[in-house]
Amino acid sequence: MAIRDLMYGERQQAAFAEAQKLADSGAYHDYTDVEYVLRFDYGLTDVSALLDGQLMHRDLNRRCADAREKLEMADV
Repeated sequence: MAIRDLMYGERQQAAFAEAQKLADSGAYHDYTDVEYVLRFDYGLTDVSALLDGQLMHRDLNRRCADAREKLEMADV
């Protein structure tokens, strides 16, 4: 494996871990909101490529929905 691939993999893993934290906060509606924050607040201009994949999108969407639901239940 080339160093270039390892570095990309580490970058992808770090971006996905941060995306999961953001999604779990309950502050975002879906993965597109999380990508926006990572792109413009974190400066990850290649975030769409890093988080490209239906499984990642599905996981982030589920996390966003679950976190928002928990927040709504706490408000009741």
